[in-house]
Amino acid sequence: MIVTLTLNPSLDEWVRVPRLRLGELNRATQYVRYPGGKGINVSRVVHELGGKTLAVALAGGSDGEILGDLLARYGIPHRFVTVPGSTRNNYQLQSNSPQGLTQINCPGPRVSAAAVGRLGEVIRRQAVRASCVVLSGSLPPGAPATTYRRLIATLRRRQIPTVLDTSGAALRHGLLARPWLIKPNRQEAEELLGWRLRRIADVAHAAKWLVARGPLLAIISLAAEGAILAAAAQPQVLWAKPPKVRVDSAVGAGDALVAGFVSGCQATQSLRARPALSFDRRAGEALRLGVACGAAAAMTPGTELCHRVDVERVFPRVTIRTL
Repeated sequence: MIVTLTLNPSLDEWVRVPRLRLGELNRATQYVRYPGGKGINVSRVVHELGGKTLAVALAGGSDGEILGDLLARYGIPHRFVTVPGSTRNNYQLQSNSPQGLTQINCPGPRVSAAAVGRLGEVIRRQAVRASCVVLSGSLPPGAPATTYRRLIATLRRRQIPTVLDTSGAALRHGLLARPWLIKPNRQEAEELLGWRLRRIADVAHAAKWLVARGPLLAIISLAAEGAILAAAAQPQVLWAKPPKVRVDSAVGAGDALVAGFVSGCQATQSLRARPALSFDRRAGEALRLGVACGAAAAMTPGTELCHRVDVERVFPRVTIRTL
C-alpha cells in the first residue's frame, strides 16, 4: 500500500469562463470541485491505476468535512487529523480569452506542534502496512521547515522508502534525511541548486548532483519535455519524454508522475531494493509509467488528473533514452 501525507490539503475550485475580465462580473460556464493537495493527488492517481493507497492529512472545519466526503466519493481510504480553522480553498480560473489558467492558492490554517505530532503518530502507525510513504506539498502556517526531515528520518529507521516532493526550505531540510526519492520540477531544482537548468544536459547533471547528497533516486520533472531520473552509484541517467498531447490543465501532472513511478516500482517490487534501483528495464518502465500519467493528467481540466484509459494510450509512446 502507498501511504500519502498532505499537511496542507485543499478544496480545488475549478471554474471555466469564456473571457476573464479583471474588475468586472464574470459568468462561469463550468464549475467543478476536486479534493486537492499534492499527496491527495498522488493517492487519487494510485487509486485510478488500481493500486492500494491511504491518504493521511490535516483537515479542519466544514471544508475539511467536504474534503473527506469527496475522497469517500472517489473510493479513496483516508485518515484525517482534525485541526482548528478551515481547510484551504485553491481557485483555478480557466479562460479562453486570455487563454490560460489563473491560479490563486490560499495559505491554509495555522497548525500547532501538537497537531503535527498527532499526524506523525498516524503516519508511524499506518507505515507498518506501507510499501512507501509519499510526503508532498507545502507546509501549512505553523509547521516548522524541518517537519518533513523529522518524519523521513523516523521512517528511514524503520526501512520504509519515502518520497519527498516539496520546495524551498522544506526540500532543503528534507534532503538531509536521505529520502528514497525526491521529485522537484525544474524551477524547484534551480531554486535548490542556485543555478539555471537550460539544457537537458544541465538537468542530467543536476539530478546526479542531487543523488550524490543523500537520496537514492532523484527525478526532475520537465513538463512537456518529460523527466530525468538519476540513481545513486549509477553513472547514467534516464530521460523519458512523452508524445505531444493536447494540454488542458497541467495542474497536478507532477503528482501524477510521482504516483505512476511509485506504482511502477511497487509492481516490480523495486521499492525496497538496496542499493538504489538499478537502471534495468524495470527502472525505465516505472519512469515511462510516471511520465505517461503526467501527460495524461495534463489532458484533463482543472485537477481532474489522469484517466487510466489515457495513460494506457500514452504509455507506449513515451520514449526512454540513456544519457
